[in-house]
Amino acid sequence: MSKYSDSPDLPELTIGSAAYSNKQTSYTNTSHGMGSVVQVLTGGEDIFSGVGDVVATIMTDQSQLKTETVSPMNPHMFTIPLPNEKIHCIKDGKTGQWFYTGIAAERGMVNFLMNAHNITYKANSDEPFEGDTFVALPKSVRSLHLYEGDVVVQGRFGNSLRFTASNPTATLPWVSSADSVSPITILRNGYLPEENFQTDSAGIWLTSDQFISIPLVAAFPTALQSSQNEFGAGQVIMYSDRVVVGSRTSDIILSSAATIALCTQVWAHDVDVVLDTLSVLIEEVKKLSTEVKAQAMASMQQTFPVPGVGSTLLSVQAPRYTTSFNNTITIESKLMELKTNIDALKQK
Repeated sequence: MSKYSDSPDLPELTIGSAAYSNKQTSYTNTSHGMGSVVQVLTGGEDIFSGVGDVVATIMTDQSQLKTETVSPMNPHMFTIPLPNEKIHCIKDGKTGQWFYTGIAAERGMVNFLMNAHNITYKANSDEPFEGDTFVALPKSVRSLHLYEGDVVVQGRFGNSLRFTASNPTATLPWVSSADSVSPITILRNGYLPEENFQTDSAGIWLTSDQFISIPLVAAFPTALQSSQNEFGAGQVIMYSDRVVVGSRTSDIILSSAATIALCTQVWAHDVDVVLDTLSVLIEEVKKLSTEVKAQAMASMQQTFPVPGVGSTLLSVQAPRYTTSFNNTITIESKLMELKTNIDALKQK
């Protein structure tokens, strides 16, 4: 099979209005019908990619069974049908080209529907043809449980995007803290028919005011524990086995109106408390260093009388006191540098 742009059955690709200089004037030959997909057209024997074209047998409204190449109606958003799936097809009355608008649903099946009227089988086999590379898992992946008003995008492999809302008149998994109708958006990879932090591989939840129970393995800092599962405002919740945030050429910036909490199974703290504590510690060590320096200076200058001689001499420990004095000067210099760096971090 050739690529879309190389196919002799399709017009040469052009740019802009030049492709549409002849206006369509008649819809006399426009027809539609349900089609059974036979094959997905790809870029070649070793290149399993294409532009969405399929070969399908179509039963038209004139009760004619045709085998046609069918293209997606919308080039920006569509689902590639699989062999033995049923699609709705429309023929352009001017060009005679067929387009498919979508796949006919089959009661909660999303992975491989196999609802075509005419079944295509593998060569020399009684097994239905699923495609050249597609691996069918019809019993492992099911549609999400849907609620009135949901707008959902579902992949074939357990990935989904749900636009929904909390609703005080219905029992839903997401409950508004204000008992109101408020939006919630959930993007996830998972196989069960309802989003769940524990069972999904990864998920991103955008809430409005819903109370969401988050199964964190590390406890919140004490000051924030009351809001872990009952935060009545908007949240972005990301949950997975691992979360990686990377920056290729510039910074990663975390800006908070309150604090930034960092929690492990060993430590639970917020950034403000840690830096404030470190600042206090530096001040206390500075005081201690000043005291040690003063004691070292006094000790290294202290003299003692020499019995039988009638004179005084410095203590034999004077060199050690001198070393201690010099060390405290070095420590004070480093403490001043640390204090300057910590003070520079503090918001004015």
